[in-house]
Amino acid sequence: MSITTIARRYAEAVADVAMANQQVEQIDAELNAFAQMMKSSRELYEVFASPVLSNEQKSKVLTALVERAKPSKTTANLLKVMLTNYRLHLIDAVYQQFKREINERKGLLGVEVITAQTLGASEQDLLSRRLQELTGKQVQIQFKTDATLIGGVVTKIGSIEYDGSIRTQLETVKQKLKSGER
Repeated sequence: MSITTIARRYAEAVADVAMANQQVEQIDAELNAFAQMMKSSRELYEVFASPVLSNEQKSKVLTALVERAKPSKTTANLLKVMLTNYRLHLIDAVYQQFKREINERKGLLGVEVITAQTLGASEQDLLSRRLQELTGKQVQIQFKTDATLIGGVVTKIGSIEYDGSIRTQLETVKQKLKSGER
């Protein structure tokens, strides 16, 4: 079973509970915090991903984290179930799927826009309106910068990436020159 499939199952279940209990924002913040914690600490990730450590040992670590962070009962239960099923190291994938699931249920489309330089507010608004027109949905855009793009824009809508960066265009020209194409 793929990580995406596994993550989607957990995400759908926790989204059901979060929406029923009107805890979407709270659970979103808690899952994000745990996902960031796991991403920022290689050691912590390895503890939960390790097949060598027993679930009892991992449970002690999780219990300490839960006592310290004091998440909602829903989030704590999700973390415990994931630990029991040897999936806790996948919390970031679950969080990403949770965001997608909640956005879909709210009729929002998550979009990531990467540019070489930070866009101004008017440029962000214009891009947001154009994406809403093109997709026919309300978009929630996350803007990022990447100086290696040189110029242009890379737009990720779901799992589809539209790469209009100068870096990619130059790479395409380079490959054509190598292969002798025109």
